[in-house]
Amino acid sequence: MNAELPFQEKFVKQLKSIVPANLSLADELADLLKVSTDSVYRRLRCQSAFSFDEVAIISSKFGVSIDGLFNTDALQVTFNFNPMFESTSNFGKYLEWYAKYLTDLSKIKGARIIFAAEDVPLFRHFKYKTLSAFKSFYWSKAVLNNEFFIGKKFNPNIVPPEIIAINQQTYEAYSQIDSVEIWTEETILSTLKQVEFFWESDLFENRDQALVVIEEIREMLEELKLNCEKSSKGNDSNHGHFTLYSSEVYIGNNAVLIEPGESNLLERVFLGYNTFNNISTFNASIAKETKLWMENLIKKSLLLSGTAEKQRAKFFKKMDQHVDVLEKLVMES
Repeated sequence: MNAELPFQEKFVKQLKSIVPANLSLADELADLLKVSTDSVYRRLRCQSAFSFDEVAIISSKFGVSIDGLFNTDALQVTFNFNPMFESTSNFGKYLEWYAKYLTDLSKIKGARIIFAAEDVPLFRHFKYKTLSAFKSFYWSKAVLNNEFFIGKKFNPNIVPPEIIAINQQTYEAYSQIDSVEIWTEETILSTLKQVEFFWESDLFENRDQALVVIEEIREMLEELKLNCEKSSKGNDSNHGHFTLYSSEVYIGNNAVLIEPGESNLLERVFLGYNTFNNISTFNASIAKETKLWMENLIKKSLLLSGTAEKQRAKFFKKMDQHVDVLEKLVMES
């Protein structure tokens, strides 16, 4: 490495964290920049410098953020995001991206997700076929106004099976990654309110479909409770360690900090955007601020995992009561 190119070292590190593992980075850059692979390797080893134009071309092609490479105290931050409204196919691409990102992350030793959850982490829903279909239908119809779903009511078969399969892949990858999650007693409410809204808007094909969704929400909470008891997302070493906190401080937004473990990747922050979408950045200052904020939340939270049986029982009793209210509404109206 060239000690005189510290910013290029950061740029290369970030580039490697974004380019898919199945692609040859050297070959991709050689083709993109119209130079030899030997020239690319010298740049990747920081033995020679990328030109300004080359950095601009690479950043445009791969979505590499360069805002955090120079002054980490800068008040301007560049975010990556997945556009949703330009094309009806973007939603499927978004879900595919999520599945691939978590699958790649699950292969990194020591990688960890820290999630401050104003809403239930979306991958939690994806284990359950009907609940997964409901969330996908809700986002497509109520948020994106997808023309395919106009005039249609929910049943799980209306959502393409490939979407459900992608969601399942996302859940399986998530279940293998160590996670710390910070919930409140209100975290479950957004999902319940979505069900209530569709029920009162007559957007379920029948009562049974709504009740199946509610039952799978119960199953999701029971799975979460078991994860807490075991401090694990499953029954074997292939599943990630799991820690859950209950915050009495209002969280206010969904925020995720990705710690890249034993890899050369940068920490990455995801922030909630447009209901279920997100924006993300590798900016070191944002990562530091997010980590400090999460640490402060944890200090003021109750640990629900492991031996915290009394606190855990109280928390899940409150969750169950929220679900009971919704189920009663559906049954009696």
